[in-house]
Formats: sequence, structure tokens, C-alpha cells
Amino acid sequence: MAVADAENDLESRIMALERSRWQCPKDVVVDDSMRRVRGDVEEKLITSAQFKWVPTNYYDLSLAERAKALGAQTTAQLCKCLLYENKKYTKDNDKTKDDPTNPRFVMVMVQYEATLDTRKLVNSIIRQRPSVTDRMDTNDFDMRLASDDEKDRLTGYAYNSVTPFGMLRPQEIQLILAEAIAPLKFFWMGGGYVHVKLGMACSDFVRVMNAWIADVSSPRTGTTDDDDDDVGFDTSEADCK
Repeated sequence: MAVADAENDLESRIMALERSRWQCPKDVVVDDSMRRVRGDVEEKLITSAQFKWVPTNYYDLSLAERAKALGAQTTAQLCKCLLYENKKYTKDNDKTKDDPTNPRFVMVMVQYEATLDTRKLVNSIIRQRPSVTDRMDTNDFDMRLASDDEKDRLTGYAYNSVTPFGMLRPQEIQLILAEAIAPLKFFWMGGGYVHVKLGMACSDFVRVMNAWIADVSSPRTGTTDDDDDDVGFDTSEADCK
């Protein structure tokens, strides 16, 4: 009994330390997803990284209100991750083993005030091969948002918490950063938990993540107050066949 009590006491102490480290709200328990993202960020020595808790009504707020909650200088710094799958993917198009220029899955970092353009996305993948004669054709692509099952299998993150850090199977995903984000000094993304956001210097992200930087987005027309989640539906889900 004494051993069990000691183990429970140790577990309680560890949980308390984790909660203090994360500065968790009272009703939040640090879970594996949160540990994975922070562990990956720390392992990559990203000194500019910041984790910030947001209000529970965060996704009911306008983009301007979200930016204020995060202390962002502009709504352009608010970004999300969109996980796409090429439904026409086949290894027959590989030039080499595990060809990075023929990814089945891509995770695109795009601004909330922009919309992902799947035609631009396809063209950015095609252009990864320097030789024009080696390039795939647009008919080799049918880019669709990945299913929830694939998202869970590859990232291990829940709705509204997806981040490229600490994913379960990062080797199966090619990361793409919209070039509109690259000039920003700092930007925010999902943080591994629905009410946690992760911010960092763009230069640090580019340095450690081996992401392609490509023109894959267009300014959003109409209102910029967008309810899409971090891997949610985008307005440009057209076929690229």
C-alpha cells in the first residue's frame, strides 16, 4: 500500500510540474499530443517558439480579435495547416526510392486570410523536378483534403490542434509553406491542443522544417473572418485532373 501511495504521489508531482510548465487552465490535463509538440520544438532548438493559451471561444472570434488574443501584430500572422492527399498517387511516378518530388500527402501552411489554390499546389509539386522532361503531368494529380482517419494516423492531433511539429509519421508528409508567410517575421499555428497556439520566427521554421516554399495561395475574397479549423475545409477543393 505504501508503494502504491508513493507511486501515486510521484505521478501527482509529475503532473503538477507538467501543468506548471504549460501554465494550463485548471480543467486541462497535459496529454501525449502536447508532450509531442513541445518535445519536438525543444529538440529542434527553436528559441523563438512561444506556446500561448487562447480563450475557449477563440474560433467564434473574428480574425482581428484572434490576433489581439495572441498579441499578433497583424491577422496575416494567423496560419493553419491543411493536410491534402493526392488521390491519384502511384509509386510508378517515382524517380527514385521514396521520391520526395512525388508526395502522396502534403501539409500546407497557409494564412487564414488567404485561400489555398489547388492548381497552384499541383504546379508547385510538378516544378520540384528540375528537368521538364522528368516532370509529372497535371493528370497525375487529384488533390483532396485528407480524411479524418488519415489525419489521425499521420499527425496524431485532434480537430483544431494540428501542427507540423511532433507528428506521428512526418516522413510520409511533405511540408509546404505558402510563400506569402515567408516574409513575415513571426507567425502562429496550431499547438497540439485545441486552445494552445504555437508561434515562432519564420526564419526558424524554414531552418528546421525542410519545407518547400511555394506560391500556393490567393488572397481570400470577401470577409476575412474565417471559421475554418487548422485542417479544415478550404474553398478551393476543385479537382486538378
